[in-house]
Amino acid sequence: MAVTLDRETDRQAPESEFPTPYLGRTVRIVGQVENVDTNQMPHPKNSRGELGTALYNWYNNTVSKDPIQRVSSHNHTADKRNVLNAMLSRAEKGKTNARRVPVDDPAAMTRHIKKVAQLFGADIVGIAHSHPAFLYKGNRRYVENLEVGDAHQDETPEELCRKFPYALVFPVAWDYETMQAHRHSIGDASYHLSTQKIHAVIASMVGYIQELGYTVIRGACNPQAVALASGVGELGRNGMIITKKYGARIHLQDAIMTDLPLVPGEPIDIGVEDFCKVCRKCAVTCPTNSISFEGKEVYNGVEKYKIKWLTCYKLRPYTHEHWISCLTCVAVCPYTKPTTWWRDLAVNTLSHTPIPLRPLVVRALKAIDDKFWGVIPQRRVRWLGYDSGIKPGEKVCTVAGCTADHSTHGQAEVGNIGYYYPLKENTNRFVKRA
Repeated sequence: MAVTLDRETDRQAPESEFPTPYLGRTVRIVGQVENVDTNQMPHPKNSRGELGTALYNWYNNTVSKDPIQRVSSHNHTADKRNVLNAMLSRAEKGKTNARRVPVDDPAAMTRHIKKVAQLFGADIVGIAHSHPAFLYKGNRRYVENLEVGDAHQDETPEELCRKFPYALVFPVAWDYETMQAHRHSIGDASYHLSTQKIHAVIASMVGYIQELGYTVIRGACNPQAVALASGVGELGRNGMIITKKYGARIHLQDAIMTDLPLVPGEPIDIGVEDFCKVCRKCAVTCPTNSISFEGKEVYNGVEKYKIKWLTCYKLRPYTHEHWISCLTCVAVCPYTKPTTWWRDLAVNTLSHTPIPLRPLVVRALKAIDDKFWGVIPQRRVRWLGYDSGIKPGEKVCTVAGCTADHSTHGQAEVGNIGYYYPLKENTNRFVKRA
């Protein structure tokens, strides 16, 4: 499937059944968009050994030293049956109720669905019009790294969008306090536990909509595109969806598509476009130089900041005994602050500033952020017996039963800011060995 623009007007031809979707100021479709092949995504490529021996062995043949990671990350557990999201992904899908609940007021149903999703644990609910450009290529679904099928797997993206005109995402926010220990097993816990939570949310919402008598397909489309189109947030320089309330600290998982009548949201403008042009904190602190200092580029017909996902991904085999999920680009983002009145005031001020004047406001807000939070947050975090002031992997946890190495080596505390794995000075050390 491809979406083609009229080069003269930069708009979709009026006779098109699926007009070019508007995704906000941070992402713009400017050319032909080819559907993404899930087989070429990082995890599938790695599972086939196409990204090198080190990555393959890390992904398939390592068991974490940390018991929380073993129970929350199915690739690094001793037994996948101990991991909730692994079991949910592999569970047989339920049937759609034959007794359909009539929907006379899609707006009322939309409000209801959002409340139900929040009841199940979603922190944000995004609803967008389905669009063929959002869908993955091929006839298989992508659910938690699994290639799965359904009754509609042989239908084209256009046919799917006609049958299921609404796409939904249910982001879950990472815990702010534990996420401050980025590049540490505490930060890993923040990430992986949100993964468990969002799988439960999605599974619950799939079941709920089916019980209303409407069909749901999961894993057919890109959740970032749905998040942008629905107004969940904007796309930052760091490649993350940045939200008004939580900044970049949200977990996006599989989107779902449905025929339940709903009212879609619209893209938002919270100033991310203007802030990312000036800030560059994520690029400065990225340990692998995977985030660009330069402007946007056009990739697959889409103008956006392009992340070098491979260099980011290739770091993991060389840090996995200390941490897996870096999270630095999330932690340093000025939008990722605790939910307080002064944070809301800053975001609202930028949002309501006329666009030509925003660079001045951005520079002032960034200067304040640098002054009070620093270029890179390095706050010491103590949580559940873990301590970011102690080198992870050598003394991960003080809880009885933890299998981490509790020998005397490496237990010394490192100042007041905690232990953080070296940054730029070791950026390229893993690339040559991959």
